[in-house]
Formats: sequence, structure tokens, C-alpha cells
Amino acid sequence: MAKSLGTSSPLTLPGPNAGVQLLRDLWVLAKARVVSLLVFTALVGELLAPNGIQHWPAALAGLLGIAFAGGAGGVLNQIVEPELDQHMRRTHRRPLAEGRIGRKGAIAYATVLLSVSIAVLWTWTNPLTLALTLLGTVGYGVVYTLYLKPSTPWNIVWGGLAGALPPLIGWTAVTGTVALLPLFLVALIFVWTPAHFWPLAIYCRRDYAKACIPMLPVTHGVDRTRKEILVYAVATWLVSLVPAFLNHDWIYGGIAWIAGAWFVGMALRLRKLPEGAEMDLYARKMFAFSISYLFLLFTALLVGKALLGYGIL
Repeated sequence: MAKSLGTSSPLTLPGPNAGVQLLRDLWVLAKARVVSLLVFTALVGELLAPNGIQHWPAALAGLLGIAFAGGAGGVLNQIVEPELDQHMRRTHRRPLAEGRIGRKGAIAYATVLLSVSIAVLWTWTNPLTLALTLLGTVGYGVVYTLYLKPSTPWNIVWGGLAGALPPLIGWTAVTGTVALLPLFLVALIFVWTPAHFWPLAIYCRRDYAKACIPMLPVTHGVDRTRKEILVYAVATWLVSLVPAFLNHDWIYGGIAWIAGAWFVGMALRLRKLPEGAEMDLYARKMFAFSISYLFLLFTALLVGKALLGYGIL
């Protein structure tokens, strides 16, 4: 039976460890682990930008702004769907789902995070960076959560654009302009997102069905979802190679080629496995690898730039 969400006081917790538990809940509510990936890709965008290090105050402000805005988006996402979270094994222990934090407290928390983000970006960066950050926050916290997720199985495709913006935001924070390289990094994350998330959706498909969320494995079946994962994995591989040509960075290009081939190979294996427990576990394994894969690509971009800067390449 779903827990009542209306009786908990906004930010009160019983017991001697209430303060520690509250900090943990605020950390989870802001989806700090997801935000860390956003901040990392934004940092790479800043470091790849011309003279990015010289503009370190704006760069630091950009990272703080993205972190706070990303946290606000995570809170907004959970404010909307605590009842749905109660039906999911991976989300039923979230603070709002269990009633440890009430909606009023969560709304206040999101307001503070977003206000700080706006103040930091407005003061130390530029209007373009602020606009892109707000676009990402609203895109995920409102458009994806309220409209796309409950209404279309292609929610993660269109909603993924919000999470793809940080490299461009990082670039604009230190340059105030848009360029081809960060746009391709946005495209990379955009096509990576479905191939990253749909394996998890396969693993959690029964929970999504129980919660009446129209994820692709629920509406179109596992086989169609695996085909789409393969398509997007190949697209990710191809797009990941473009920065190598833009930067003439063949160290990065080699890493992107090998890592992308491995990712496509995982998608092929997932496609061929018969439905069952082994397939479910492999889908979860592919989901976990996809996160490391993106970290590897963006780290390789920094390594390549460093080697180019020292004249090694």
C-alpha cells in the first residue's frame, strides 16, 4: 500500500541521528550522483574552451551554477512523482517516497537551490549561460517529469536534451559564445542517453509497468527496446569520433574508437540474449558500463588536449 505523503512535516526527522539523516536525504533529493556527471561534463567543456583556465572565476561560477540548478531539477523531479517512486525497487526508499521529507520542504529546498544558481550565474557568468542552465533545469524538472515521462515511450530521447547541455554551458561560461565542438559534445550525450537508460528500463520494466509509466520496454516490448539500444549505441560511437577530427586528436580518437566498439558489442550481446534473468543482469551491467564509458570519453578529451598543448601529438 502506498504511504501517505501528506502527514509528514516539511523537514523534521525523529531520533538522535536526525541531522545526519536529513543531510543524507537532501543529498539524495538533489540527485547528487547524477549531478556529479553533469558537473564533470561541464568542467570538460570549460577546459576545452580557449583560455578556459584564465577565466577561472567564471568557470568556477559556472560549475556551481550547474550543480545547484541540477540539484533543483532533481528535487523537482521527485516532488512530482513520490507515489510512482513507491512502486519502484530502486526509488521506493527516496525521502519523499517514504515521507521523511514533505512536499513543502522539498519545494523550499528546490527554490533555494535554483535561486542560488541564478544568483551565481547572473553575477559571475553571462546571460547565455544562465539561459542554457535554466533551459536544462526546466527541461528536466518540468517538461520531462510532468509531460514526457508519463505520456510517451520516447520520453528519454526528447528529455535527454536537458541533461546533454552541460558541456555547452561550461563552454559558454568562460567564452560567452557557442562553437562547433561543444555542440557535438551535446549531441554525443544526447544520443548516448537512450543507449544508457534503456538497459536500466529493461531491468526495471516490471516496476515501470506496475507504476504505469510508459517506458519503451513496457509499451513496445523488450525486443524493440534492444533494437533501439543498438541503434543509439552505434550513433553514440559515430558521434564520439567527430571531436577527434575537429581537434586532430588521434589519442582521443583511438580511445573513442575502442570504447565505442565495446559499447556496441555490449548492445549486440544484449540484443542476442534470450529474455530472462541472464538478460536482465546483463542489461544492468550495460547500464553501469555506460556511465564509465561517458566518463572515459570526456577524460580522454582532456588528456588529448593536454598532450596537444605540450606538443606530444
